[in-house]
Amino acid sequence: MNKKNVIPIIDPDDIRRILTRNATSSTSCTGWSKGATQPVSPGTVSSESLTLHCTKCNVDTAGVYSTPTDVERHCPACTSLLMYCPVCRHAVSATQKFSVLSCDRCGSDFVTNSTIEYLASRDRASREIILSGIRATGELHLGNYLGAVRQFVEYEKGDNLCMYFIADWHTLTTCDDPRKVSLSTIAIAMDYLAAGLNPNRSIIYTQSSVPEIAELALCLSMIQSKNKLEDLPTVKDLVRSGEPMKMGHLFYPVLMAADILGPQATLIPVGSDQIPNVELARDLADKFNKKFGKTFTIPRVGLRAIKVPGLTGEKMGKSAEQSSITMHDTLEEITKKYGRLGITDPKRYKQGDPGNPDDCISVYPVYKILREKTPEMLKTVEEGCRAGTRGCHDCKLELAREIDAIIAPFREQRRKIAQNPKYVEEVLHYGGMKAREIIRHTLETVREKLGIVNV
Repeated sequence: MNKKNVIPIIDPDDIRRILTRNATSSTSCTGWSKGATQPVSPGTVSSESLTLHCTKCNVDTAGVYSTPTDVERHCPACTSLLMYCPVCRHAVSATQKFSVLSCDRCGSDFVTNSTIEYLASRDRASREIILSGIRATGELHLGNYLGAVRQFVEYEKGDNLCMYFIADWHTLTTCDDPRKVSLSTIAIAMDYLAAGLNPNRSIIYTQSSVPEIAELALCLSMIQSKNKLEDLPTVKDLVRSGEPMKMGHLFYPVLMAADILGPQATLIPVGSDQIPNVELARDLADKFNKKFGKTFTIPRVGLRAIKVPGLTGEKMGKSAEQSSITMHDTLEEITKKYGRLGITDPKRYKQGDPGNPDDCISVYPVYKILREKTPEMLKTVEEGCRAGTRGCHDCKLELAREIDAIIAPFREQRRKIAQNPKYVEEVLHYGGMKAREIIRHTLETVREKLGIVNV
């Protein structure tokens, strides 16, 4: 199936020129994106290419196109959405999914005008372009959900353009197994959807499906000093660990800057460890704007991702799987993990001993996150601990049940999504198309500013 990343022709003048054959010269179709146009010559247009029939019911739709209108066209008989396909040169019915049209005749996919509408959001004070990503290193854990993904779902409810990607390129700095990368990419996409992200409201895509990001990163690297990259905390930590330095490690922050600046993102929700990389993106945007003229929006760090402690007290993460609660753990597994590894107040030896919640390493901090909006319930935990009427074991059991109440709906939704892998592939495919359309506009501007000739 031939997939094209273009916008369908919807300009009534273009259709009328083809219908009447009154055009006097080759015309670039104005409904297409710049760089994706093809000449339409009246001399080469055949009667076959002028077929104007609804694919679904075969009704003649020429009359629909003969009338000027700026609204979507629909078949007068079956009301199916109509489009002019620049690939098969037919005006036929189309299927719309996730703001992408698919020609019902030849199957080619096209980004709709809604994507261009997204681009306009940067000029609206009431809207944010929110962007965040997660590396394809495994399935989501409770820390990912409470610390970030739960916020992503809330961002959707506002008047925002939300773009959430799976950073499979970034993953290659630490993973040498291609199978793990591909499996983790699909797994995280399933987890995103199971957690409540809506592909009709957010753009969900893989980093590698947008090659424009790599080219933009290359352009940005031309104005970025090597010394500044080596001074970043993430790079310094790698050096201290004794791991061999790869070019990918050094290039990682520049690639992340391209992730952010390509869509002209305004708000970047990240954890504290990633703030230096967002600052680098800000510096690169400012440096480029001053040198070549206003091009990039200066992004802001959004609400910092909540740090959720693991069972042994350190930040819950995929690298410490044994001390993490995954979004696939059952109540029994959660209970066992907290019972075996959960660290509470080390000074409390017996159940009746008074405890100090502030010294509880892995249990009370999670209660604080879960009961943030119910302070009276959190107070019950704190007072019971200090009075010695609430034992650590009981506290762990109750926490396990609360966590399971959050995870159980996710597990069920994840199970259903896993039964339809084609749906997940479609979400990523169409999300990648929309992301490319948005980022392509930025890259074209950058190429022009740098004097790169488009041929």
